[in-house]
Amino acid sequence: MAVTRSQLIGGPAYAAYNSVNIQYVGDLDFSVPIKWGDVETALYGKLDKIYEDLVVKVSGAPLFYDTAQISTLWPYLAAPIGTVYPGASDKTCVINSNNGDIFTLTSALIGKMPDLILGVDGAILGPMEFWGVIANSSNPSALTSYFAQSTGSYSNPAVPGTAVIGRQEFTAAWGSVPGFSSFQAQDKWTVSHELELQPVPIQGRTRAFRLVSYRAMAKCKPLGPTAAQIDAAVYEQGTGAFGGYRASTNAANLIISGSQSMTVTVGNAAIVTEGFVFGGKPLRYGEVGWLSSLPIGSGGSPSSPALALA
Repeated sequence: MAVTRSQLIGGPAYAAYNSVNIQYVGDLDFSVPIKWGDVETALYGKLDKIYEDLVVKVSGAPLFYDTAQISTLWPYLAAPIGTVYPGASDKTCVINSNNGDIFTLTSALIGKMPDLILGVDGAILGPMEFWGVIANSSNPSALTSYFAQSTGSYSNPAVPGTAVIGRQEFTAAWGSVPGFSSFQAQDKWTVSHELELQPVPIQGRTRAFRLVSYRAMAKCKPLGPTAAQIDAAVYEQGTGAFGGYRASTNAANLIISGSQSMTVTVGNAAIVTEGFVFGGKPLRYGEVGWLSSLPIGSGGSPSSPALALA
């Protein structure tokens, strides 16, 4: 079968969201995962499907860490529980390809925030996702209720002066816990998100998402503290260890600082995982994980956020 080269369409893109242009390390994936329900009978089994719901997903790994984009890429760090996203007004996400193709999510939110991968090599941010829900006061019968396709002129996005690649050495301090006042990772830190967004369905169709919970986890293979100091910081055995022990009893802010820029603070963090390795090549200390907690102050609200970025 003959092929016309004008059909061989492609090209990279950047995303424009909340007045921020987001460039990516690799490909940007735009998926339309329709939720279908089965029409099933006892006599004939599954005989058809019906269209039930849709949340469009756009995923990719951002290139830059930008202090001016923190509230855009990480919107849930200090948001009140119960907040509905998108808000009262639609917020578009525009995918601009260098061949002139334009795909626009009509009503977008951040569905997955990028992890931070802190070290001297490799990309500093993990994949993130935009989620597209049905537009405010709309129905699926509207042509652009979820997204629109168009074409237009293309120009490369500017790189703001606050944007950095972020690859650098990092040191850490975990309060005054013995062995952890100044230490480093053997290779990299990974700071991930335990984010829970609950869909808000009306007659089966997702109209928005509600923030239910958020906390942060930081992991590394530490270099500095001894095996005994790591073990003592967990309280899984010995003095103070008992059923019902709260991890936050031995908690402090975990501050990870870059040698050139960036400061990442996991609020009121406690060690919840530890490990050791025995072999001819690896160092003794395996991965240790710190999980944020929320200390409730006298005012009835957390005294520090789960994660702070600067």
